[in-house]
Amino acid sequence: MSGFSLTAAFRTLYHLVRADILERTRRYSFLVMLGLVVWLAYAAATGLLVMNIPPNYVGQINSAWVGALIALTATLFLGWFGFYLVKGSIQHDYQTGVGQILATTPLSRPLYALGKWLSHAAVFGIMTLILLAAGVIMNLIAGAGSLNVWALVSPLLFVTLPALFLTAAVAVLFETVGWLRGGFGNIVYFFLFVVLLVPGVENQAYMPQLDFTGIRLIGDRIIAAANQAYPDSGSGFAFSIRSSIPDPQVFTYAGVDWNLEMIAWRAFFLL
Repeated sequence: MSGFSLTAAFRTLYHLVRADILERTRRYSFLVMLGLVVWLAYAAATGLLVMNIPPNYVGQINSAWVGALIALTATLFLGWFGFYLVKGSIQHDYQTGVGQILATTPLSRPLYALGKWLSHAAVFGIMTLILLAAGVIMNLIAGAGSLNVWALVSPLLFVTLPALFLTAAVAVLFETVGWLRGGFGNIVYFFLFVVLLVPGVENQAYMPQLDFTGIRLIGDRIIAAANQAYPDSGSGFAFSIRSSIPDPQVFTYAGVDWNLEMIAWRAFFLL
């Protein structure tokens, strides 16, 4: 590919992604999802959204704990329901005639699909940044100790983003397969997410290739921290929405000690 055509391709890709994001942010569904994400951020920052080892073992509010809470909240909520926010852009292009116009340009199908994926990823990135802002506020106001940026951001970087970028790609895939494009595809994804979530969570031995949400990656380390502080604590892991936990037993969670193997498995889902 010549330098000119490569430059033209990047320029076309940029304008495609930009136009798609601007169009998407004007939709009512985007505002609804944005409102829900803001509420999740509020719930996390105020302690309404609780992550604990049943029945009453909770982590001390530090950067590692807040990072884990925000990362898993974003991954599970946006990975499951965010699919319905980003899906539909290709069909929208077809219905409005934009697709037919693009078909007359030199824009290739792979470049078009890449542009759609990038626009989906950008929307998820906006939502994740809102949750991250809530995490910083939570850490500064209620946290024990100083703000540890790496402990707070690394779960979002290595757990949340690969999972959400995978969701973005699946949304593009569903729109390019005729029988998955409509309402039936929406139903398929709803149950597919649950079905794919279960093996990674329920397997006795940890299998990183099945843990696309990263819930076991983080959850196992939280459980280990609780067991170290309270040997009689259980092996479960739960999210709940409640005002408080009666008689909380607090333990310290130091976060994930990231290594190349862990990062490689998370990059596997991104690729």
